[in-house]
Amino acid sequence: MPQFRLAVATRCFRQSLPASLQTASELHVQGVQFDLGSEVTSSGLTESGRRQFLHRMGELNLLVAGAVFPLTHPLTDGRELERRVTALRDAMTFAYAIKAPTLCCRVGRIPTDRESKERQLLVEILTDLARHGNHVGTVLCITPTDDSAEELTALVDEIKSGPLGIDFDPAHFAMTGRSSTEALRKLHAVVSHVQLRDGLRDFSGGSQEAAVGHGTIDWPEVFALLCEMDYRGWVTAVRTQGDDRPGDVARAVKYLRELLPGV
Repeated sequence: MPQFRLAVATRCFRQSLPASLQTASELHVQGVQFDLGSEVTSSGLTESGRRQFLHRMGELNLLVAGAVFPLTHPLTDGRELERRVTALRDAMTFAYAIKAPTLCCRVGRIPTDRESKERQLLVEILTDLARHGNHVGTVLCITPTDDSAEELTALVDEIKSGPLGIDFDPAHFAMTGRSSTEALRKLHAVVSHVQLRDGLRDFSGGSQEAAVGHGTIDWPEVFALLCEMDYRGWVTAVRTQGDDRPGDVARAVKYLRELLPGV
């Protein structure tokens, strides 16, 4: 029996937050993932509002599966670097306040030269953020940006100050011409969140996201590996492209349940 829990990313529904929570409840998932840049923000939620918000989720039998925080530039981009790092640190603190165990963020392509200034700066920033995560209780998870499993593992291994995880996105590996299952085997020790998202790469080298079950990902093998790993975190249905994102998320949930009855 799988030990992981199933969630949906409410930003895919393109509804108001109350309506998105109701939609998630009707899908009978266990949790929801929020975008802390646009959906649920610290400036838009007072202390009493936060309590009411969490109470409403409890009424709907939903947990906060995690959160995402989008950056407009790579984490190491020199433009407004301090402001960007501070915003991410504050988002981690707020994520903990709403009981999100992970905060997923795309930090930009990992510099492969370990001696480069860009790589050293990235390690320095992530060391500081991991230390902060260790203090507040929310794990920062890196969402890949054209990175290999080996590069991701090497980066995580360099961070010693606190927890740093990987937001495993099978679609990323499919769309960059890599094997999702081989990547998962290499990353299994550092995976803290998993996306239920599909993708494909065509013969000309182009790539695109696809509805779950319509891409090139071998989902039975992916979930067999997650069960073998005894993965106990969240698997979140996400759709970032397409004309019917809410429908595709609902169909992804259905697909997973047909594949793994009882989830």
